[in-house]
Amino acid sequence: MSVTESLKDAATYAALRTKLAWLTHQVHTHAETVTKVTTDVDETAEQMQDASETMKALAVDAATTAEFADAALTMTGAKEAAGAYTAAADSAAAAADDAKTTVESDHGGIADAVDTSPVDMAEAAFYAQQ
Repeated sequence: MSVTESLKDAATYAALRTKLAWLTHQVHTHAETVTKVTTDVDETAEQMQDASETMKALAVDAATTAEFADAALTMTGAKEAAGAYTAAADSAAAAADDAKTTVESDHGGIADAVDTSPVDMAEAAFYAQQ
């Protein structure tokens, strides 16, 4: 890699690091949202099932009890789908963390060297000279 390419990497690395940190945060935020929705769906499924069983115990008509049981079954299916989505969101969050770590470990020294250099960088044309 030439000096010019290294400097271009350093110039864009700061932007890449900032963007990657923001994206990683977004993925984690969405994963937390998915987890909360999954919990809510799970609780609703349980409440629907409890309502169905309570109605059955109180001798509520079979059609109404069946409707609540069907709704509970539907919510249970949604809960299972939400669980799979949660697992995917967690995997995405882990992948985002890995990407951030890889970028920082593979390229972090470039930006750090530029940021801590006691000498100001010259104009870009200087580095393009052969």
